[in-house]
Amino acid sequence: MKVRSRLSIQFTLMFAVLMLVVLTGIYLFAAHNRVSTFFEKLDDRAITVAQFYLAQDNLSKENFKDVLRKFPQSLSGETIRIYNDHYQSQFIPGGAVHWEVNILKQVINQRKIQFFQDDRQVTGIYYKDNSGNFIIMVAAMDDSGYHYLSDLRLIMLFFFLVALVITYVMGSVFSKVALFPIVNITRNLKRIRSSSLDLRLPIAHKKTDEIDTLSVTINQLLEHLEQSFESQRSFIAHASHELRTPITTILGEAETTLVMDRQKNEYQFSLINIIRETERLNQIINSLTELVQTDTASYEFHSISMDELLWEIIDELSEENVYIQYNLPANRSKYTLQGNRQLLFIGINNIIKNAIKFSGKQKVYCALFCNEQGVNITIRDEGIGIGPKDMSQIFQPFYRASNALNFSGYGIGLSLTHNIVKLHNGIINVTSTLHKGTTFHVIFPQ
Repeated sequence: MKVRSRLSIQFTLMFAVLMLVVLTGIYLFAAHNRVSTFFEKLDDRAITVAQFYLAQDNLSKENFKDVLRKFPQSLSGETIRIYNDHYQSQFIPGGAVHWEVNILKQVINQRKIQFFQDDRQVTGIYYKDNSGNFIIMVAAMDDSGYHYLSDLRLIMLFFFLVALVITYVMGSVFSKVALFPIVNITRNLKRIRSSSLDLRLPIAHKKTDEIDTLSVTINQLLEHLEQSFESQRSFIAHASHELRTPITTILGEAETTLVMDRQKNEYQFSLINIIRETERLNQIINSLTELVQTDTASYEFHSISMDELLWEIIDELSEENVYIQYNLPANRSKYTLQGNRQLLFIGINNIIKNAIKFSGKQKVYCALFCNEQGVNITIRDEGIGIGPKDMSQIFQPFYRASNALNFSGYGIGLSLTHNIVKLHNGIINVTSTLHKGTTFHVIFPQ
């Protein structure tokens, strides 16, 4: 079922429930009002009967004429009984209805009672007169009231069905209008392919509703996809170039060596070149394997004290120009992380080795401290720096800044470090000034 039809049905069902509640309330109110109104008529009828039979000598001529006018206006199925306070029938000869003594006692005790007898309503009043005290019992059926309720039910049912049809039609129109922006987004998305990821969904200048938010989110996703595809193309291009270079060198050396007979030392020199290029090729492949593994592999995490890890990294480098500053709290747990020791060692080691390499082995400053963000490591050098145009791409595989081409390397180290830090839910911030140095700020949240 389409969303449009489902919305129309749901809208109609909700309106049906609301209508049922409202109409039921109206009907119950009308039924209650019929009962109370008819009891009032019975009370008035009982007073009229009492005045007709008992109070003629107490009323003026005009009032008694009014009683004479009202008395013949009997109710449907009316039954009238008059009793004295000894429960003896008065004035009206015996009939089909005889009220039990306990009911008559209730009238005397409560002065007035009202109750139902099957479909008939009954009123009993205790009437005091100068000739004695009497019990007036009046019972009748409210035929007109029941007929009114029957008509009301039919009218309500008719309008309920008509309202449901109208609601469904209006719901269909409403759902079509409400879903039009979604349909429009779908139509625009169908135009976007892997070859046209630069296209974006149109967005209103004033973003006011959820549809605009959805369009912005989809555009952000498309932007990430475009960057991902671009990074993939760049990765393939750079990887092909890096792999092609040693392979070309190996093939060239082998082909040149086989062209003619050479001296023994020349063969040795060629083999040395082939071995060197093969080792270079092996290093690139190993780096690529490590880079892929950080994206796909699952590693075990353990508690790692970051001060010990940083000290091990510096100790392995055996560099006197690396200066470490610790500013740590007394509570050791504040700078203890859950992570993979080997990966963190590789990631931080890559940054420090880059700092040493690109600063010409000048001083490199490392600091380890804790704050509300978590465990912080800053690594600052005074080297060649990174240009603004290269800053956004330094974590791309095989990417090398224009001023770093004269240094050895493959452009994989920072990509590997970036993946390792992300794997530990950390972030890397980089600030740099050309010819003055670079600062890497790594934050691991606790």
